[in-house]
Amino acid sequence: MKDHEFEAFLAQVMDELSLKQTALSRTYGLGEMARWWFEQATGVIQFFDSSDRLAVVAEVVSIGSFSGKFSTWKWAWSNPTVEPALREASLPLKQLQAITGFDLFAEDEAFSIQDETMAWELAAAAVHHLQAQGCYRAPSGPEGPTTFLAIMSIRTIQ
Repeated sequence: MKDHEFEAFLAQVMDELSLKQTALSRTYGLGEMARWWFEQATGVIQFFDSSDRLAVVAEVVSIGSFSGKFSTWKWAWSNPTVEPALREASLPLKQLQAITGFDLFAEDEAFSIQDETMAWELAAAAVHHLQAQGCYRAPSGPEGPTTFLAIMSIRTIQ
């Protein structure tokens, strides 16, 4: 892709992600849950309501992490702190390099990005490529990186 084609691609996947995120929020109340818990070993994220009841469960693929402190991105498939099964599940994201012609999709080290908006663009491209239902931005403390997870399936708990 040429630069202008890549910009159009990013705009398209961001629009797609926005629609998906709105649907997840409306249907499952994501963003309104009191807390969440991510179990890397199983690739499952759980969301708990204000009464601390398990309300929603989602199977996810780890996309990558953004460090606001250093303005860097690291793909999950190359991150040794990510469980091996989750790293393997995220390997298809490397295909975005061949699709777009942009080497950042195959970068196995942390690399500089402009800001969290760019992190969302990378996550949106990943969600599009994985045909995921949306993305969860797992918040962290002020020093820690923010993890982006592609929601592959999601269900409410009765």
